[in-house]
Amino acid sequence: KSDGMKKSMEGLLYGARVDVVFAGHVHAYERFLAQSAKIFWHAFTVTKLTVRGPVHITIGDGETVKALLASKYIDPKPETSLFREASFEHGRFKVVNTSHALWEWHRNDDVQSIVADTVWLRSHVSDPACKV
Repeated sequence: KSDGMKKSMEGLLYGARVDVVFAGHVHAYERFLAQSAKIFWHAFTVTKLTVRGPVHITIGDGETVKALLASKYIDPKPETSLFREASFEHGRFKVVNTSHALWEWHRNDDVQSIVADTVWLRSHVSDPACKV
């Protein structure tokens, strides 16, 4: 559902040097590659990929029974979807310094909170290649 919105907003968000977009209401967790990075996807592995544009994170799966609705993901998984899961959760966003932040998504379905997804975010302001 959100691909059209992401594509239409990407230029504006990139121009404003937005690093990450958190969206909710969909009762699921999913982390997407920046739309502007899609063209680099097949040439590099994710660990070597230079992402220019905001990472999109859908985090709306904290509600009770509604989280079960998330089992109806789009299939096949879009190539821009890096991680997705339908379970109860919470997230932690830690600003480490002026150029880096750490996002962790913790699954709560287990006895203990488990880090199921993690990503380091680098500020576009600190990246000389991202000058607008």
